[in-house]
Amino acid sequence: KTYKFKGWYKGKTKPNTLTTTKTPSYPVTYDDNDDLNVVYEEIKVLEFPSRTYQFGFVDESGKRVDASTIDLTYDNWYGIGTEPPNNIPSAWATTKIETGIKANTKNNLKEITYPVQSLETNSKDSFQFSAVNLRYQLPRIYKSISIQNQQGGFDAAYPYPSILNPSGAEINNTPQYFELKNNGGQEFVFNRTTAAAPENVQLPFYLRYVSSFLTGKAMYYTIQGPIYYYLTNRRVTENFVDANGTKITPPTGFTQGKQTVINSDPYTFKQSGTLPETYKASNGKTYKFKGWYKGKTKPNTLTTTKAPSYPVTYDDNDDLNVVYEEIKVFDFPALTYQFGFVDESGKRVDASTIKLTYDNWHGEGLATNSADSNKPDYWKTVSLEKGKVAPTKNNLKEIAYPAQSLEILSDRSTQYSAANLTFTLPNYYEKISVYNKSGTFDIAYPFPNIQGNDYSEPFVEGENKLLSRNFELKNNGSQSFIFNRTTTATPIDIQVPSYLRKVVHNPNLGSGVATYLTIDKPVYYYLTNRKVTENFVDTNGTKITPPTGFTQGNQIPMTSNTFKYTSAKALPASYTTGGKTYIFQGWYKGKTKPNTLTTSTTPTYNTTFDGNDDMTAMYKEEVPKASVALTRTTAETVTSGGNVTWRATITNTSQAPLTTATIKKSTAWTTGLAAPTAMIVTPAGGTAKTVPVTATTWTNGVSLGTDIPVGKSATVQFTTKATGTAGQVLRAGITTSGNYSGVSTSATVRVKDNDQAIVTPTAEGFISVPTFNFGQVGVAGSTQQHGLKKAADYYGNGTRNPYLRIKKTQPNWSLTAHLSQPKSATDSLPTATRLLLGAAPVSSFSNYNQPTELKNAVGTTSAISLNANNTATRIIANQQFTGSNIYQLDFTFNNVKLEVPANQGVKGQQYQAAITWNLVTGP
Repeated sequence: KTYKFKGWYKGKTKPNTLTTTKTPSYPVTYDDNDDLNVVYEEIKVLEFPSRTYQFGFVDESGKRVDASTIDLTYDNWYGIGTEPPNNIPSAWATTKIETGIKANTKNNLKEITYPVQSLETNSKDSFQFSAVNLRYQLPRIYKSISIQNQQGGFDAAYPYPSILNPSGAEINNTPQYFELKNNGGQEFVFNRTTAAAPENVQLPFYLRYVSSFLTGKAMYYTIQGPIYYYLTNRRVTENFVDANGTKITPPTGFTQGKQTVINSDPYTFKQSGTLPETYKASNGKTYKFKGWYKGKTKPNTLTTTKAPSYPVTYDDNDDLNVVYEEIKVFDFPALTYQFGFVDESGKRVDASTIKLTYDNWHGEGLATNSADSNKPDYWKTVSLEKGKVAPTKNNLKEIAYPAQSLEILSDRSTQYSAANLTFTLPNYYEKISVYNKSGTFDIAYPFPNIQGNDYSEPFVEGENKLLSRNFELKNNGSQSFIFNRTTTATPIDIQVPSYLRKVVHNPNLGSGVATYLTIDKPVYYYLTNRKVTENFVDTNGTKITPPTGFTQGNQIPMTSNTFKYTSAKALPASYTTGGKTYIFQGWYKGKTKPNTLTTSTTPTYNTTFDGNDDMTAMYKEEVPKASVALTRTTAETVTSGGNVTWRATITNTSQAPLTTATIKKSTAWTTGLAAPTAMIVTPAGGTAKTVPVTATTWTNGVSLGTDIPVGKSATVQFTTKATGTAGQVLRAGITTSGNYSGVSTSATVRVKDNDQAIVTPTAEGFISVPTFNFGQVGVAGSTQQHGLKKAADYYGNGTRNPYLRIKKTQPNWSLTAHLSQPKSATDSLPTATRLLLGAAPVSSFSNYNQPTELKNAVGTTSAISLNANNTATRIIANQQFTGSNIYQLDFTFNNVKLEVPANQGVKGQQYQAAITWNLVTGP
């Protein structure tokens, strides 16, 4: 059984009118009258199967359009027809409608799917279900949609499907029922729908499910495939018209009525090509560009750009209308001006390496008399096309004017010309001129003749250079060069060469109709290379004679934009010329000397093409200099009256050879040293030779007779007799000079001490240590103290004291001593034996080992007692004495004692013991 909803009510009593909302809801009354009663009535129905209707879309090229870009919206409608016959709108009422349903896209088709349906049937009413009010929303790029292609048929790839009636028979002439019409904007709806629906419901004829009281059967149609629609794009149509809107013959390269498909959203229309300012049509008429506009209505002001472009508005107002007006003209022939380039050797330069740019200038002259026609104030710029680049043809730069028809105006003159010509040279060129280095022209590249259109004979270059001077160039900054002279018949900011113009004259000035000039051959320009100049200077910047193999002011041409300068050979470290020696200091690039020179001997660098590329090599005039050292080759002490041998080493410390070298005694020479009688001179790597010395030469200078090369030395050895008192320091002082300033040095020797040997250690240690000799003593029955022996050869019978002399270098120092056990060949004295040295005066030295040496008392030690058990005893504590590096402890002769215990020692035995002095130093 099938039931049909009638309504519902609350409580126990059914009202006459039921509530028909489908979601019952009410407030309860708490009176046992709150129950819900839903009323359905049994009906008879017809069953309808599920159906899917598909719609595809094809573009003008026959390709499928992405169906997802097109919206298909519809309503699901249920209706009842109660007034037979049922095929008029007034007979039908809507029972239910579901609005705003979006058709899905599947397999690139729009789909409307009907589920299985049950429609009521009875003997007096008809019932329908269908998708209604179908609305196709197209992208803005499409203007129309049709059930048929542009030929009025169907593409073979997308055939129109068969439509079958309920009995299975094919129905004819159905495409008209699927045709669409525009519903405003981009929306399209069915053009033809069935009348069996209310006025506000557009019901497609073949998409219905019908339950008719006439037949009592389910009626529906079967569509055996997708319905394909053909889309037509919007277009921009190009129209060429005169001021009245009448179509005219378009310029060459353009087509009247050309249509451009709009194929995207957004879409910007760009006309192909550039509209000419003027053109001559095939009918002989000349037209001048006035402007263009978009759409159907001509505005008061036209757009004057020559390449029309605009975003379309998809409103049938996107067509392009280009407006030209007919004018009177003068026909100029095609003109070509050529420019070639020649290098310093007279060879042609590759013109493609030179850039020539210019602007296409159109100007108007407003002068009312001939006198003012060449004044800048009477000219204005009409148009200026900047940044034109001259091409290279046959190794020449070319500026070509096409054949052109230019308007003859009734009240003004006009000019068309290449203006603001700029030649840009490669970096390695310094300048460009229309004249060669002699101020003339090479025979191979003569200056051309110039022919005026109103003259029978050409203008020829003469000695006064009236023609060529108009082609001379001047620098405009960096590598740019412009014409030095230009016509004054232009605005002040426009530079137009006098002989490159096309002029249409003001008819009122009586100057003829038009003027132009032809040049019968190329104009050649002569290029001068930049150069690197090699300079040689001293430290003051003054130019000097260069080394052999180099030339002061030598110039090396730059030959490329990546030119790298490299010296032809290495600069010498030093050289001698004109009696002067020069030492390489370094080099620098450019005009300004830097704080630090480059010291590589083969200058090389990338040039910067800025007038700052010269190489300057700097040399310093060398002043010969020497150092001298004097050493003693014999012992550091000498017996008075003995000989001392000295060696002087003279070293060349400069970069110039030492010549005329001499040696003499200096003021530091001590009188205790006799003058030498000869010297042995040995050059480095050379043979020794003996040079005699006299009293005069010793005072004035002994000539060594040898030169000392750079970095080399010579030795001079001589012997002197030393005479002096014991311990006296004698100094040998010498001075050497020659072509260099005198330098002095000295060394010393000490007359031998009478009692102790003096040997100065290299670093720290003991210069001299005493030996204590107690002579012959007897064996006693009690402890005895024995003094030092008395002898003339031992401290002068006690008139001189033993001493300990120390050399140290560090601030912290201390002194200890320990005594070993005295032993003979067969016996030992006991460890109780003591050496008593008493309190020793301590002295420091100033000017030690110099003739002015002084001994200064600085203190006294505590009484010194050393037990013969090798136990260390502190003599001087750390930093007890400071301020000097040489110290001496004097042991008073009569205070030095050897204490021997009773009954010790064996008669006839000789006993010896060692005192070990320990000097401890540290930072």
